[in-house]
Amino acid sequence: VDHGSPVEALLVLPATTTRPAPLVASAGGTSVKVWDVLTGTCVAEVPTRHSKTITSLILVNAVRDVDETGAQRKFRRLITGGLDGLLRIHGVENLEGGEGSSDASAPPPQFPYLHGIYTPNPITALAVSPDSARLVIGTSNGMVAVRQRTKLMGQPKKKRKAHPKPGTYSYFTRGADAEADADDHVVVEGRRRRLRAYDAMMRMFRYGDALDEALGTRDPEAVMAVLEELGRRRGLSHALSNRDEETLEPLLAFVARYVARPRYAPVLVGVAGMLCDIYGPVVGQSEVIDEYFEKLRRHVSEECRVQKKLLRLVGQIDALMYAAEVQAASEAQEE
Repeated sequence: VDHGSPVEALLVLPATTTRPAPLVASAGGTSVKVWDVLTGTCVAEVPTRHSKTITSLILVNAVRDVDETGAQRKFRRLITGGLDGLLRIHGVENLEGGEGSSDASAPPPQFPYLHGIYTPNPITALAVSPDSARLVIGTSNGMVAVRQRTKLMGQPKKKRKAHPKPGTYSYFTRGADAEADADDHVVVEGRRRRLRAYDAMMRMFRYGDALDEALGTRDPEAVMAVLEELGRRRGLSHALSNRDEETLEPLLAFVARYVARPRYAPVLVGVAGMLCDIYGPVVGQSEVIDEYFEKLRRHVSEECRVQKKLLRLVGQIDALMYAAEVQAASEAQEE
């Protein structure tokens, strides 16, 4: 037989009950022809719609779900690939009819064009998986592309579960009774630690309220932690300002009580200075506030007096140590 163009690919179409001999499809140029191998006649020509040489032919057997009852219908597709980068998919109908068939009244084989798929590179080879779920495409640049059906045909349909309606109690508790599979990795969620009141206020940038909550705990460590965090955020001035007698009293009481302690002094000395700068102009308007400022002054004065004594003592110790070093040096020279 003469195809009319150089043959690039051949495909054997299976025999049927009325046609004992198989048909052969040949691809050459931009045309595909179907031949009866016994008589050597062309029984059909496929409308390929290719613009360049066809290089590959494959036959796909698959099944399709017809309705919700699970009824299925088998069908075949003839797929061609060419140098124009196009995949052309054709239906396969009436393989039993036509010339050479025992059923002369049957119409000849037909291969109607169904749809096409574009690929960016010229196609040189095609293959399909046994379950017709994956199509492998070889291209001229050495790349192999695999296309897969989003839904495998011929599989039984899964019954959809009834989803609860949003806003109902069952919607809120959905998934609570789901059991983990054997290969699932279960992550146990730890209970979140409840934030303290002053931590919650800090997260909301309510610095003054955070300091009041810390003072209410009567825990010096908590108060110092809040003061240090306010200093780091540059919100200490905002937290100390705009206080009335009721909110200023516990703050002054805390500063006056702990300002002389070495552990808290580095922070509280700065806080005391800021309080004096902010509320100095209003001293004398409240006896309670004046009493705490006086108490703060006494503690600071007493600490300064103690520091002076310690400095004098350090000086005396340095003099004694220097004299001892000089005497030891002179004795070493005499020896």
